[in-house]
Amino acid sequence: MVYFSVEIYTLVLSIYLVMKLEYFINELVKNQKEFSRNVTSEIKDINHSINDLRIFIASSDRKP
Repeated sequence: MVYFSVEIYTLVLSIYLVMKLEYFINELVKNQKEFSRNVTSEIKDINHSINDLRIFIASSDRKP
């Protein structure tokens, strides 16, 4: 009887830990996707700013 209880406890604990691990991995993936989107957005903003500066500098050099 005691052996059966230990097996059940081990099984339940294993299932619980797998569920927690799955939740943790899903949260990591979700956070990584959000971080990636934010970095991509920042890179696009920086690229736009650099292009604006290039246009400004190019237009400033054209003095009659």
